[in-house]
Amino acid sequence: MIKDFMFKYRMRAVQLGASLAVGVACLWLILAQLAPDFWQEVFVELHGLHPMSFVLAAICTCVSFLALGRYDATAHRHFRTGISARHASLSGTAAIALAQTLGMGILTGAVARWRMLPGISMGMALRLSAFICASFMAALLVVTAVACLVLPAPAFTFWPALAVVLLLPVAVAAAFLHPTLTIGRLSMKVPSLSAFGSILFWTALDTLAAATALYLLIPGDVIAFTTLLPLFMLALGAALVTGTPGGVGPFELVLFGSLPDASSVQLLSGIIAFRAVYYAAPALIGMIAMMRPLAKAVSTGHATMMIPKNAVRAEVGVIRQNGGYLLQGDQTDCAVWPTGQALCALFDPLNRPTRQFLETVKTEARRKNLIPMLYKCSARTALLARSNAWFISHIADEAVLQPLSFNTEPAPFRTLRRKLRAAQKGGIIITQSSTLPLAKMAQIDAAWQQTNGRARGGTMGVFCADYLAHQQVFLAYHGNTLIAFASFHTSTHEWCLDLMRQQPDTPDGTMHCLIHHAIMCAAHRAIPRLSLAATPACPHPSSRWMVKLAQYVVQQSGGAGLRQFKSNFRPRWQPLYAAAPNRALLAISLADITRAVHRPDAPLIAAQPHHDDENYEVASRLAS
Repeated sequence: MIKDFMFKYRMRAVQLGASLAVGVACLWLILAQLAPDFWQEVFVELHGLHPMSFVLAAICTCVSFLALGRYDATAHRHFRTGISARHASLSGTAAIALAQTLGMGILTGAVARWRMLPGISMGMALRLSAFICASFMAALLVVTAVACLVLPAPAFTFWPALAVVLLLPVAVAAAFLHPTLTIGRLSMKVPSLSAFGSILFWTALDTLAAATALYLLIPGDVIAFTTLLPLFMLALGAALVTGTPGGVGPFELVLFGSLPDASSVQLLSGIIAFRAVYYAAPALIGMIAMMRPLAKAVSTGHATMMIPKNAVRAEVGVIRQNGGYLLQGDQTDCAVWPTGQALCALFDPLNRPTRQFLETVKTEARRKNLIPMLYKCSARTALLARSNAWFISHIADEAVLQPLSFNTEPAPFRTLRRKLRAAQKGGIIITQSSTLPLAKMAQIDAAWQQTNGRARGGTMGVFCADYLAHQQVFLAYHGNTLIAFASFHTSTHEWCLDLMRQQPDTPDGTMHCLIHHAIMCAAHRAIPRLSLAATPACPHPSSRWMVKLAQYVVQQSGGAGLRQFKSNFRPRWQPLYAAAPNRALLAISLADITRAVHRPDAPLIAAQPHHDDENYEVASRLAS
């Protein structure tokens, strides 16, 4: 450990020495071209600056640092530190003020954050600093590229800027498809699109305000603001890459090299005044702020995994395997599932839905840099969302039965009766056991995956002993051989179908017999509602190509066969909806759910393999 510490210490010393050497070299190149009486002229220009220029530059500096503090609020939400947004912003502002002046931003900023926030460790402070530095550099790259394309900029910046803008959609798609970046044994969660959009906005505001402060402090009419803005961003990027204290050297060299015809005296006078207002003054305030650390202030978020036994929707039990949890609000509780981009409020609230329910979901989503959405909710909750100007979409239909009145004698159950007789003739025996034959069930599950393909994730079931321990499991035997099983989420109000697994060559009617036995068992226990879960919605789009596309989606998801199987039990089909604040956010959220289902995170699969009780997860907007 001591050797590792000494190695890191030497590396930091080398890095600092290299940064100082770069800064000195850049300053030498600039000073070598200046006249002997240059500094006297600079002092004259500084003395002639109007006091109002300093006042306006100070206001711009405050705006810039207000934006800088929001980086930390976003970073703390990303790492789920629980630090309140106010304290995160205050500590971040002080940390960045010191780091940009003293250099070695990651280490200096980490020390400042660790000092000001007693609730975090030095390791978390380093992660926060590294995240803020990397995300800011990425956002600055994008903002600079756009500025160089739309504003007057050096000719050599055109093609690199164009390449950045064209590659941006590719980078966004990669981040969307791979929300967790794994390099060797290091795994890192990629910022959500909401988080990066926030960082991009604050970066644009930060650099715009900082460039305005510099522009106000340059005497005379040396340069137009539209010309200065892209050059300022380029100079700032060069300063950050080299890591020199205050960016001294590279920052000046880029500006002087890009403006050979500008007055060197006036330009350097403005830079000196800018460093006093934008670097020295905030650093002094930051040092004073570090003398008194902030009190612990953790944002309040009430979450639990204790699913009530009387839950109206038994399917909320799925959160035991997908990283979800119960969110407790002031007036209503709900099950939520965070994906890479969205915070999905699953099904309906556990109690009466109110306007406060939507606010609770929005607040929690904001705390996690995610998009708030409702997923597979009933018409009642969807109408509440629509009344609050949310966009809703019909995505699925749930098959619902009433076990207490279920009867297979009427004519519409002809096919089901035939399936049950076939299973009976085949010698199928349905049982329940207090001790599950997990090894044999795992073999059936593996055989099912070989036949049906890779298991899915998200709101699909999972073959896991701890997960099945909370469910009702029914076993199908042929003789003494286990050939199939089905599991149900349970509550005192409802049972809901979860896992269905069978060997490839099971006798006809085996799964029908399993489900029928479960319905009879639910009726015996006076369960008023049994859900066979949902299938994709089958809408009637207006145009022919949309019909074809909808049919393709249902076919690829296996929805047609699943709907036919469940229709044998003559259920009542109830529509289920998805909702989000607007159409674009809903499309992003549904796309992310689809990704999470078909491409679940590798660590989650390794920890507990995912499986699906249904061969679908979400219908596209065109199919709903």
